Amino acid sequence: MCVPSFLVMSFLAAEIVGADHDSLIRTQLFSTVIFTSGACTLLQTALGARLPMIQGPAASFLPALLAAQRSREWSCTDSSTDNNSTDYNSTYYNSTDYNITDDGYNNTTSTLDTVPRADLPTCLSPEDKLREISGSLMAASAVEILIGGTGLVGLLMKFVGPVTVAPTIALVGLSVYKVPIAYTRSSWELSLLGVVLVVLFALYLGHIAVPFPTRSACCAQHRRRKSKTHGVLIFQLLPVLLSILVVWAVSGILTHANVFPTDPANPRFKARTDAKSTMLHRTPWFYVPHPGQFGMPSFNIGLFIGFIAGFLASIIESVGDYFAAAKACEVTTPPKHAINRGIFIEGLGGLLSGAVGFGLSTTSYTPNIAAMTLTKTAHRYIMYSAGAIMLVLSVVGKVGAALATVPDPALAGAIVATCGMMVTLGLSSLQYVNMNSSRNLLIVGMALFIGIFLPEWLERHPEDFETGVKDLDKIPQLILGTPMLLGGLIAIFLDNTAKGSRKDRGIDAWQNLLGTNTSITQKPMETSSDNTYGWFWQGRLYQYLPCCSRLPFMPPGTGLDRTLTSPSQPGGTPDNVRSLLGNSSV
Repeated sequence: MCVPSFLVMSFLAAEIVGADHDSLIRTQLFSTVIFTSGACTLLQTALGARLPMIQGPAASFLPALLAAQRSREWSCTDSSTDNNSTDYNSTYYNSTDYNITDDGYNNTTSTLDTVPRADLPTCLSPEDKLREISGSLMAASAVEILIGGTGLVGLLMKFVGPVTVAPTIALVGLSVYKVPIAYTRSSWELSLLGVVLVVLFALYLGHIAVPFPTRSACCAQHRRRKSKTHGVLIFQLLPVLLSILVVWAVSGILTHANVFPTDPANPRFKARTDAKSTMLHRTPWFYVPHPGQFGMPSFNIGLFIGFIAGFLASIIESVGDYFAAAKACEVTTPPKHAINRGIFIEGLGGLLSGAVGFGLSTTSYTPNIAAMTLTKTAHRYIMYSAGAIMLVLSVVGKVGAALATVPDPALAGAIVATCGMMVTLGLSSLQYVNMNSSRNLLIVGMALFIGIFLPEWLERHPEDFETGVKDLDKIPQLILGTPMLLGGLIAIFLDNTAKGSRKDRGIDAWQNLLGTNTSITQKPMETSSDNTYGWFWQGRLYQYLPCCSRLPFMPPGTGLDRTLTSPSQPGGTPDNVRSLLGNSSV
């Protein structure tokens, strides 16, 4: 389930920085995504919220990258130089590859005869952009680390309600609407097939259980001497992955039949399965993602502000995921210390992502929670195994290169489904809001419309915000050019200043759902909660360092009571907790 998301996010990051279609940067970014996701999954399961959740790249950071791509320094990159550029400042050249901030493929160049050399911007190479992303993301991750480490999550959630969340998250998906335009340009026929397959698998075939042998079936066959299989809702669990595989196979057949041109200058060439074959041959068998792999990190103030907005949106989404995961595992709702610790670990994940050069921090992977609900399978050991597998695969360079050769049309369906689900995920928060109120209609409508309109206007007329100071120009351009940040600021300001009842705003229902309503206590469940979200060694830690128990992200008290870990004793850990999450000593 994670592979389509990893492919899409790494490919989008590669396109934004101007990497060529067969550049090794694509493979390096994909391997880095797998590495950071595996490491953060292990950290989150063992030390974070301690719920079985996969960590993956967060889409909330894409709007900041897309806004940065509109700047002159980022838009004049000559990506044809790949990794061996000698002088990026000698020409002012827009790449002949597609630019996802434009409508499809725009092969435009600017000649030195019409633009004075003194007025030319400093063109950045893909590595230069990745270094700016790296340093800015590392600096912005300190905000999430601070919020999780000091327990400010509860204070933040007091000002954030569904009226704010809905347009903010929805604009994440709406802001990348130009991405599928670029990916469908090579073959709209295969792209349409991918979208149709996603819809077919998810909506029309999702209820069909495909016979699949399981361990219980094998045991039953051994006892009764007859075959027995259990059905798996494979179409509901993996619609995007199945769509990619089918379109990939069809593209392979058409490539073998020479339906697509062999000229790399032709846009339809990228629909061939062998369009990126050189990348597979050039990639080494083993490659270990490491800090500074693209050079020493630098800093971009505009990206820094945009990434802060991405972290805030990620925090809101993650808090909801924690409670959804706890519900799927049939355990008590996460206490405050577990939520703070989960956000703290996600901040460390952002620091790790920035250090290794990937521009998207990790966050809780929501489809993983849906899979737990459907399969009724959720165990920490599963997440440990998944994290270890991802770490192993990340160092095998050929695996990443093979997956990175997927043709562009095969990803179109995945991109449409991912962006569409992000939009509806945000709008689903409005179920707690009284949408018959003209107040709420105006706030949500203004946040959505301005979040789409103003960045587009800024892209067409960037000179209106130029002050002559290069670093100062980046701040308004990134704030006004990032739909998620702009819409979120408008929504949170209007929602907290305009008069309206808590019931109409959906605040009470929202806080009850997230467990942040101070009027509700969970004292009867406190013991079980500690056993679920604590560790067996914390008691000894508190004996030597009593001050640790006062940290906002540590369980209170003197540690776990070992007498409560036996299910046979009153108040012990429930059977479903032990079967789903494993013993608290894990």
